[in-house]
Amino acid sequence: MQTKIILLFTFLLIGFVSLAQTVEKDSIKVISIEEFEKMTTKKKNMLIDVRTPEEVSEGQLPGALNINFLGENFSQEIEALNKNKTYLLYCRSGSRTRKAADQMQKAGFKKVYMLEGGITAWNAAGKPVEK
Repeated sequence: MQTKIILLFTFLLIGFVSLAQTVEKDSIKVISIEEFEKMTTKKKNMLIDVRTPEEVSEGQLPGALNINFLGENFSQEIEALNKNKTYLLYCRSGSRTRKAADQMQKAGFKKVYMLEGGITAWNAAGKPVEK
């Protein structure tokens, strides 16, 4: 009986350690509109809109580079970026941003941030966009 308890405890401990390592590796942070806006003012940070060109034509955050996550060249376009810079990503609501950020992280990017709620939340907060 005691051996079974020790075995169970060992497996649980290994599971928790694995989970902690997985969480630690995720350097993608979801940040508030206020923090995102503040970070866009720093010249070393790069703002990326991962929406389609059609969506971008409706308006985008000032200074954003459009790299269409749904485009066939997304992987090649992100590979051309400097992996040492800080990247601020957004889409319409956040779903594509998470996928794009995950792909960037797998490609070796260390500093990737996501706008909470995407441009939809940005617009609702009355923040500036350009067409």
